[in-house]
Amino acid sequence: MELTIISLLIAGIVLIVLSFFKQNRKQNLEIQIENVSIQLMKELYQINKKIKVLEEELMITDRREIK
Repeated sequence: MELTIISLLIAGIVLIVLSFFKQNRKQNLEIQIENVSIQLMKELYQINKKIKVLEEELMITDRREIK
């Protein structure tokens, strides 16, 4: 009976320690996903800025051709 209680206590402690490491991996994955999404948003913003500049240049050249 004592052996069963001690083994259950040890198993419980081991599982608690493992649960802390499991959460750490999940947090690292969330941080990586967040960093990737931020990087993608920055790249999209830069691409949109470049597209606006190109559109403005095209409008300027179109006006010149019309005259």
